[in-house]
Amino acid sequence: MDHQLSATPGASGAGPEIEFRRIQAISCRGNLRIRVAPCGALFAYVETRDCPRGEHWSAPWPGEPLRRLQHSEQQQLAEALLGGGFFALPGEIVTPGRDGFRDEIDATLGAMHHSVRIERSAAPTAFARVRAALMAFAGPPFSA
Repeated sequence: MDHQLSATPGASGAGPEIEFRRIQAISCRGNLRIRVAPCGALFAYVETRDCPRGEHWSAPWPGEPLRRLQHSEQQQLAEALLGGGFFALPGEIVTPGRDGFRDEIDATLGAMHHSVRIERSAAPTAFARVRAALMAFAGPPFSA
């Protein structure tokens, strides 16, 4: 897939919009999520309480961002999406089973949008690259 650099931050005035979620099968404690808005606001949340049955989170997203990404950091995320081949990944990579966790990423960059769910499977490099960048930008405890 040939992607134009015009889809990267700055050319269209907006950076990538990405949401990452890690959801455990047995308990919601330890579930985490990170969201980057097109303006660079980074929100992050780790579940520390028990949730009602069937729920993954006990609280909504924080009202204030954890931090704001610099343009160069937004560019790194755009390059991780485009250069790594995230938009070419299948929508689901699932290994059958009952325990474990699933990682999900929803990403929008310009007119491109793609969602990938990985359950009980090793993440392909394209997915792992985006996930690692988000966790690093969020910092501890997300990057721990």
